[in-house]
Amino acid sequence: MRVVSLGSGSSGNALLVEAGPQGRTKLLVDAGLSVKTMMKRLGQISIELSQIRGVLVTHEHSDHVSALPTLIKAYATPIITDPRTYHAIDASVRAGSWRSDTGRLVATQSVELDTLPVEELPIGEKRLIGDIEVVSFATSHDAVAPCGYLLKAGGWRICIVTDTGHVTAAMLEVMQHADLLILEANHDKERLLRGPYPWHLKKRILSETGHLSNEQAAEAILRIWRSDGMRWLWLAHLSRTNNTPELALYSVREYLLTAGANLARCQIAALPPDMGQMWDSTRLW
Repeated sequence: MRVVSLGSGSSGNALLVEAGPQGRTKLLVDAGLSVKTMMKRLGQISIELSQIRGVLVTHEHSDHVSALPTLIKAYATPIITDPRTYHAIDASVRAGSWRSDTGRLVATQSVELDTLPVEELPIGEKRLIGDIEVVSFATSHDAVAPCGYLLKAGGWRICIVTDTGHVTAAMLEVMQHADLLILEANHDKERLLRGPYPWHLKKRILSETGHLSNEQAAEAILRIWRSDGMRWLWLAHLSRTNNTPELALYSVREYLLTAGANLARCQIAALPPDMGQMWDSTRLW
């Protein structure tokens, strides 16, 4: 099983997950980068967009879906998501504008589409897609049906939790099974409060349907912490204005160490907005 971050943050999110013999099942989790950018970054790891089996969509904000119209037009790549999210995407494509993470409307790429190919995956259900078992679970964000995913293949488990204002007990139940946890650490709270954003946007980010702070991410990690559990942690969806990779890493590490967690067996990284971390289970042996 291989996982590659193609981009993470408010400027665009996309994650490649592949599994099976010769990596024959290739999925994207979100497609919020331009098609040109994704082609370039996938090309660095010898993958073409035509090989993508489908796009697992977490929610309908522009930084997670902006490439979908072109992907569908050029490659007939199916959307795999909750029916409510699919209908929101379909409505946005027909209206010619996405809703951005800040609430603004952003023009969609001009592509004529009669229908959008979809494989519905209602929140709370699971499905085998090629060599990857996909489990969908609810998150807390101001979208119609936001979700995270637990992906299983070859005995490995990857959990993806971004764009959520708080972490519920149900989310923790899924997260605790991850070998690699990709968890939002969007902002430093004090930096956000002192920063340039208007108050209404700060209030939204801090709400239970906004984004996780570094401290909230660390609290969630601590609640599922055990010495024989998660061994890899990627901090995701960092704000360029209200966070830095160094600050996110320092904050989360200090919180866990102060609480007595032994980090010797856990590798922690912060994902950049451009090509980021790669995790490959075949190289771990």
